[in-house]
Amino acid sequence: MKIAAILSALAAATLVSAGKLHKLNLKGTEVPESNIVPGAYIIQYEPHVSHVTASNNLKTHKVGFRTRNQYTKFNGAAITVTSDHDGEALAAIPGVQHVWPVTLYSLPKVKKSNKKAADPYVTSGHQMTGVDVVHSQYKITGKGIKIGVLDSGVDYRHPAFAAKGSNAGCFARYGKNCRVAHGWDFVGDNFTGSNTPVPDSDPMDCQGHGTHVAGIVGGNALNIAVEPLPPQPFIGVAPDAIIGAYRIFGCNGGTNSAVIMAAMELAFNDGMDVINMSFGSGSSFQTNPIAVLGEILSTNGMAVVAAAGDDGVDGVWMVSDTGLGETSSSVASFDNKYQIHHAFTYGDIYRPYVSSVPVNLGPTAIVPIFSVDGSLSDGCQLYQYTRIDAAGKFILVGGYPDDCDAHLRAVLSATVGAAGVIIQSIPYGLEAAPAFKDFPVISIEFQAGVDIIAAYKKDPQTLVSFSAENDNFLVENGGFPSDFSSFGLDGELRSKPDLGAPGSDILSTYPLAKDGYAVLSGTSMATPYIAGAHALYIQSQKKTFRGSQVRKVLKNTATISKDFNATTTASAAKQGAGLVNVLNAILTTTCISPDHIDLFDSVRHRKTVHIKIKNEGKKLETYTLSHTPADALNSYSWGNIFPDGTPIIEADHATVGFSANPIDIAPGETVTVALTFKMPKKGDETQWPIYSGYVIATPNTAGSVAVHVPYTGLKGDFSKVPIQDSDVGDPKIFGKNADGLLASVPPSRSFDLRGPIVQLTPVIITREASHTPRFTIRVYDSQNVFQGYLYSPDLGLADVALGRDRNYVDNIPYNTSFQVWSWLGDVQPEGASKLVSLPSNTYRLEVASQRKFTSGVYPQDFEIYDLGSYTFLTNNGGEIPPI
Repeated sequence: MKIAAILSALAAATLVSAGKLHKLNLKGTEVPESNIVPGAYIIQYEPHVSHVTASNNLKTHKVGFRTRNQYTKFNGAAITVTSDHDGEALAAIPGVQHVWPVTLYSLPKVKKSNKKAADPYVTSGHQMTGVDVVHSQYKITGKGIKIGVLDSGVDYRHPAFAAKGSNAGCFARYGKNCRVAHGWDFVGDNFTGSNTPVPDSDPMDCQGHGTHVAGIVGGNALNIAVEPLPPQPFIGVAPDAIIGAYRIFGCNGGTNSAVIMAAMELAFNDGMDVINMSFGSGSSFQTNPIAVLGEILSTNGMAVVAAAGDDGVDGVWMVSDTGLGETSSSVASFDNKYQIHHAFTYGDIYRPYVSSVPVNLGPTAIVPIFSVDGSLSDGCQLYQYTRIDAAGKFILVGGYPDDCDAHLRAVLSATVGAAGVIIQSIPYGLEAAPAFKDFPVISIEFQAGVDIIAAYKKDPQTLVSFSAENDNFLVENGGFPSDFSSFGLDGELRSKPDLGAPGSDILSTYPLAKDGYAVLSGTSMATPYIAGAHALYIQSQKKTFRGSQVRKVLKNTATISKDFNATTTASAAKQGAGLVNVLNAILTTTCISPDHIDLFDSVRHRKTVHIKIKNEGKKLETYTLSHTPADALNSYSWGNIFPDGTPIIEADHATVGFSANPIDIAPGETVTVALTFKMPKKGDETQWPIYSGYVIATPNTAGSVAVHVPYTGLKGDFSKVPIQDSDVGDPKIFGKNADGLLASVPPSRSFDLRGPIVQLTPVIITREASHTPRFTIRVYDSQNVFQGYLYSPDLGLADVALGRDRNYVDNIPYNTSFQVWSWLGDVQPEGASKLVSLPSNTYRLEVASQRKFTSGVYPQDFEIYDLGSYTFLTNNGGEIPPI
């Protein structure tokens, strides 16, 4: 005790605090309203400060607290403050290096399908990635490699997790027949992220997501003979890997960053070679604590694999936060090449379909609705249906997502006595058909619609037949990047995502209490595929690898992809280095460092970059260097401030010069090559297109694996990319009544904030179109004297780093996403650590967002919106001068 006291005294006397409060408020999260846990903080200590010393320092400064979690590798703790101290006060305490609020996370809303499965190497996507050959020819199955699944737990009783030779499952925690050999429940069934966790040793999954993820990592359902039987046999990426189940989600609701970090550290201490995190909280910065800890663990040898996010319909800047570490893997999704569907026949056409209800009709006629120009109509108007003979027939219409919804088409079809409606998916794919009573709403692929129309014009009497049997189909967009997979780059123009894997329509395990098997889609499914790929590669090398080393090889050898129906290469901001190819990874004798190149923007453009090429083979190799440009993404081509949900593809290509080409490299030797990049000549820099491409080194020896490194950059000045969405009038001030409804208010409006019930609460509506290192709402009095930063009871202090908002809430068109900052008169003055209640007065409100790549000097480095002056009556009294 005396030693601890002496250490504490020394620390207090000698340490000069450089603590920093990171006021992160993650955007794009599924968590409603505030995603900050009140009074909870994650603290990282200075490297030489012990937990005991740090705890004593907190007590010395009269901080009352309860420890939530302690972290060793991170050297810090998560605490709940019980005294009148906030994050600023904690950051000022000697020995504290960084402080973050504890933030909430939710499991992604993955798309569930009722599809069934067939051949294990088709339905799993293994034929896309070389895993089928790695399993069958090289007998590499991840044996002995440990993979930690941080998720909703794992149903370890599932027979697909039994040890080889047993098909009966585990039926006991970590039993001798069970490959789920490690784990812990950090939360309990009723945990939601904000309430008190109830941990225990049993990580049983009552939700489903974690079991599905674990099955992709290493499930084996090839020889199961107990109920429930799989719909068809299938196998995970690393079917002999050891699985650690770290439960961080309850049966419903979310989790928080403090719990996630505790699970990450336990997985490391349990000896996991890889951890899988199939969740995220929307766009953010690399400085979030999960990414910081991930970088620490990766540096210490454990691979960190995380989902890039399912916000592809929201356009650029949306890659998720959990994989933002410099050496962590942020994983994009590719559509499974083959999928299982019911089939229909129309003449010689045999194609897949998806229906809202079983189709129990015999052969039936089809009648298309054509537009005036002869093209297939969208079927959104009643008159289009009344002018055709539709009774007892299937009506065929087109299905642009932004036209009318499928439910309206079903209603109109039923109104005219049709047997059902067939919707051609535009631009491609199979959309989930919505239920409308017992009326068949059928989705078909775009090309199937084209073929039906051609056959109909030849013979309108042709009949369509729908089968309830399943069959394998090579589907539209199969093998290409998934639409739902999030675009990068991150908020500092770093290259994310890193690489991709099959993530659409993936059959895997599910809790036995929930039928045992399911088909799900999402980057949640692609991420464990990459975790399993790590295991296969590590086993193949028979030596110890750091996580960042494995990522480099997987990125070097990935398959560079095009988008569906495109002749050009898909952007690296969508696919990263490409689709993982495990066979290439284990066969390659070459590597390139670094595994990505960030060129930044026109102002900060890196003209010359050096790469290192290493020949790990046994003979002299000659390499030919080449450059493949990728599509540029233009999200601002219409002069819009908020980025388009679907970026416009442009041919804005950089050029690359090589200091030497070709290059001879002796076995075991490394050669450095200078790359000279020139900005794209095309592309309007006032529209900030993201350009990218791939530098490729191809060995001259026949059959050798070529390797590559992606590069990304932005044409234009990143600091001028718009932050607030003023196109829709944001930011602006409204009044919110007791029912939560918003109403416009004139500048002369007075707000009575005196309690206990406020009839009309002032709220500031903001909508971030891109990241900002520092978002603020500033309050000035009637003499234009700065009073402090607005404090919202819902969202916290309006002085915070923010990622961008989604386009729409839950992807519902025109249901625009935005943030609502309510205010009851509290501010935090500049440099203060406590809130102050302002007296009644007239106050001017200002939204000021720091521009990217600036030093943060106010006002010149900020995008500023003056919201005007309003009168506020507060409980703190004060005179009210006129406006």
